[in-house]
Amino acid sequence: MEQKPTIVILGVGRLGSALASVLATAGYKVAAVTARRRTTVEAFSLATGIPAALNNVDAAAQGDVVLLTVPDRTLPAVLDELMAGQRLRRGQVLLHTSGALSGEVLAPARRFGVAVGSMHPLQSFAEMETARQNFSGTAFAIDGDPAAVDAAGCLAVDLGGRVLSVPPQERVLYHAAACMASNYLVVLLNMAERLMSRWTDEQQDALAALLPLVAGTLRNVGQRGTAEALTGPIVRGDVATVARHLQALPAEFLTVYQCLGKAALALTGNRITPEERRQIASLLASNDVNR
Repeated sequence: MEQKPTIVILGVGRLGSALASVLATAGYKVAAVTARRRTTVEAFSLATGIPAALNNVDAAAQGDVVLLTVPDRTLPAVLDELMAGQRLRRGQVLLHTSGALSGEVLAPARRFGVAVGSMHPLQSFAEMETARQNFSGTAFAIDGDPAAVDAAGCLAVDLGGRVLSVPPQERVLYHAAACMASNYLVVLLNMAERLMSRWTDEQQDALAALLPLVAGTLRNVGQRGTAEALTGPIVRGDVATVARHLQALPAEFLTVYQCLGKAALALTGNRITPEERRQIASLLASNDVNR
């Protein structure tokens, strides 16, 4: 059996700590981890037994694969620190986990003979415990030098994920898609929660009422795809209900409802008549809803 590479993780926040724990469980030696705050990395080391390093340069020198799980805004500074330390070496792989940036941001490190790339898990990491559970089935957007792509692909598969090849020039679009599917879904649910809380004693009860609907919708999407899973008044051609929604909604929700309604109308295909489409489109385009 081929020996697994030694891993170093720079930045044990939610993602970095989850990766360190899961990779160790998958049989990788995690030689060192770092964090911006010494107390953070020491606490993580105490909890997991994974060695803590006091600085990124010393840590990176110990790894065959170095994962930079730091925020995007600090990535250039960490890279500069590693290069100034003069301890990167030929044959190492340097990977960052940014969603919006390609592996090319690490290109200056190539002068040390390092292969560079990126490995972004298409997953939400609100806190470490659920993050560890969520790797299975997750797509990892990977790009970079051949050796970096190979290393990242092996890590993704060993974590129970799958490889998603995204060209470097399209990483921003990839990240925008992820933002819409995850971040903006949360925002949309918050808006629905605020509306629903009119009829509950606690806002958390409103969310509890909505979550089974959301879970059922996601199951339908998984089984049938987005177009076929679309339900509601627009795909039924129910002009009157759409009009009543627009009349009843508080003003702060109108723009979002109309924007999403237009997208839903485009998704209906030929399931409604041309006249129903025309009338709904007119309602959704109106800036003068009769209130």
